[in-house]
Amino acid sequence: MKKETNYKKYIELLVMMILIIGIMTYSMSLDFVDTLKPESSTEKVFMIVGIVFMGFLVLGVHELGHLLMGLWNGFAFQLYVVGPLGIKREDEKIKVYFNKNLGYYGGVAATSPVDDHKDNAKKFAQVLLAGPISSFLFAILCFGLAYFLGKPLGILFYIGGLISIAICIATTVPSSSGMFFSDRKRYQRLVNPGKDQDVELALINIMGKFAKDSSYKNVPKNDIDILVADDIPFIKFIGLFNLICYQLEVNGEISEEASLEYENHSKKMSKQLVLGFNKELDKFKEHLMEEENKKLA
Repeated sequence: MKKETNYKKYIELLVMMILIIGIMTYSMSLDFVDTLKPESSTEKVFMIVGIVFMGFLVLGVHELGHLLMGLWNGFAFQLYVVGPLGIKREDEKIKVYFNKNLGYYGGVAATSPVDDHKDNAKKFAQVLLAGPISSFLFAILCFGLAYFLGKPLGILFYIGGLISIAICIATTVPSSSGMFFSDRKRYQRLVNPGKDQDVELALINIMGKFAKDSSYKNVPKNDIDILVADDIPFIKFIGLFNLICYQLEVNGEISEEASLEYENHSKKMSKQLVLGFNKELDKFKEHLMEEENKKLA
């Protein structure tokens, strides 16, 4: 089974590379592209600096597609990060900050359901598709601007178009990128009945139930158990995190078994990821203490 999965992964990567190289080769054969090439040293420096900017802009557009679709569907804003720019919801306030987490430099956007509405799954599927679609449309816009603007801006938009179409392909052709599923794969998991759909629905249900009152009291334990039982390390880790939060609030303590399993499983995850989840766990503990103090006051 593992060999089958690896074989499929290699095929997907090969198809992705063929598509990206093919599009780049074809686009460079177009007559107008020759007129965009920098000639002077000033133009070359401008192009190099501009490429870095365009890279972040293209990533930002992709994540903005996810974000805007989430907001359009009534989800709550949580996080938007591209390169050094970070915007997050913290203590019910929107804060802009300097992002130091290199893991987020490639871009990340997050919105969450504000309730457990029956259409959340459908809405979230739309959020997943919005990123690749935004990248594809932005690529077309960039190529059009490159054609009409000419030097010196044209080369930047041309490169921006190439990066944007590459991101569109990279988030749709492969099934995963590292430990994370691609946008296309998550969409398929969400809309096709079966075990994978149960996991995706459990994730959405947990977010929706918790978002109602920042509490796990109404979160079905069965949904958490579905995540914990999954054989994908990252999903199991999320499940264990939610299990600990659930036990803290509902039982008043963390079971030794859950604590040990979370600790052992954390070793399989990246340090940055575990650090982020542990910070959220500390915040949740503080939230529970504040709620308890309010009751005693």
